[in-house]
Amino acid sequence: MELINEKFIVKEIDMISTKINNKWVKIKNKIFSKVSRIFAISDENKTEITLDVNTEIYPIHDQDKLDLRIIQVNPEEKNELDQNKNWIDFFDKKLIDLFEYVMYGTIFHSGIENKKFFFYGSFGGLLIKIFGNSETVLHKNFKVDSKILLLIRKI
Repeated sequence: MELINEKFIVKEIDMISTKINNKWVKIKNKIFSKVSRIFAISDENKTEITLDVNTEIYPIHDQDKLDLRIIQVNPEEKNELDQNKNWIDFFDKKLIDLFEYVMYGTIFHSGIENKKFFFYGSFGGLLIKIFGNSETVLHKNFKVDSKILLLIRKI
């Protein structure tokens, strides 16, 4: 089931908020040599995403435009997946081949805050946070322990 299918523009890479002289400012803070944390906003729904990307194998730059999709494993097939089947067998391989960067992971937290929906996921330690309008994101389908596939390509 497709949960998100949107176009995003990268706004920040490796920036964090910190307090200096009682003012909140953004500073560059690259912690890992092979991983960057990007912040991007969708064109259509203003959905926000914060995502860790292995930039050694998939370089991303400010203002890159990304086609991003998140697909969930069908809940009826999840039990089969838990029995050591290969995760790739549960997704359309032709669709996967259309994208440049693919990660498989798990949703570990979700909810609604100030009429906005959010969820957190992990792809083997690389993290994602989606924050968006609860009317435009199919938030009822983002359940803790759901298995998801993230697909990205530059446009």
